[in-house]
Amino acid sequence: MLSRVANLVYWLARHLERAENTARIVDVNAALVLDLDARQAADDPKSWESLVSVSGGDELFRKLYGENVSDRTVVEFMLFDQRNPSSIFSCVSLARENARCIRDQLASEVWEQINTFYLRLREDDYARYTQLGSFEYLNRIKTQIQLFYGIAESMLPRNQAWWFFELGRYLERADNVSRILDVKYFTLLPTLNAVGSALDLIQWAAVLRSCSGFEAFRKSRRGQLDLDHVVDYLILDDAFPRSIYYSVREAEHSLAQLTADAPHITENAAATLIAHLRTELEQADIPAIITSGLHEYLDDIQSKIAEIHAAVQTVFITYPTAGAHKCHVKGS
Repeated sequence: MLSRVANLVYWLARHLERAENTARIVDVNAALVLDLDARQAADDPKSWESLVSVSGGDELFRKLYGENVSDRTVVEFMLFDQRNPSSIFSCVSLARENARCIRDQLASEVWEQINTFYLRLREDDYARYTQLGSFEYLNRIKTQIQLFYGIAESMLPRNQAWWFFELGRYLERADNVSRILDVKYFTLLPTLNAVGSALDLIQWAAVLRSCSGFEAFRKSRRGQLDLDHVVDYLILDDAFPRSIYYSVREAEHSLAQLTADAPHITENAAATLIAHLRTELEQADIPAIITSGLHEYLDDIQSKIAEIHAAVQTVFITYPTAGAHKCHVKGS
């Protein structure tokens, strides 16, 4: 498989997963404002500034909006701003361009879904977001991306292109679930006195719902809706498809499929790094992690996923014989 095609497929998946998880991250904050009926929170810069921080867009946001931090500026930055390469519109636009470059290798229904999604999204703006309401609008975004995944899973052959798609999707998912957890733990909890309060329970429920995991959590018999149990579920559960452990394990499986017929690269840096991360997760102790610092632990996971991504690029994409192509769309 050409490295150019592999990179396009890999980033197609990462961009779509990033767009979906951006919608989920915004949904966490918007849902908390609504659930708590805190009208002043919508205008409180701290309740929205945290989203920009966790997404890693602080510097760009300040450059574009200065100190004007509000629900409107943050939503526009994270959803619609074409100058932000990680906004939902930018991610969908990049994913669509990647799909266009490999259109001959996709089922027509797969292309039509992402193209239609992009054409509808480019007409949207903050006015449309407020008209529909945050829940309805963000749910539509998530539904469109889930529809794309469903069509792709039912129609694309399980060849190398598919495994690059899965590798990109699950690496991005693991990274972004850690960021969703970070929004709650590092920024949304006001004081230690609020731990175990009604506010705390509402926030953890919002985090689980943002990952489509509230009902699954309740049925998992994990127990009380609190810090330890929710963090354990979203990081370590081996059956929930949005947990970090599940995502890392699936990414490792995809990588193994890619090298199954290439014994000369079976042992590679990416495989070694992802195996180490999976082992660390299997041995993780949640109470000890929380005691030593959950934010630091999540930050470490993000750094290790970035190292895995860099290794994937080196092993499969940027090796010396890889050439440039006019349709190549870089990731970010």
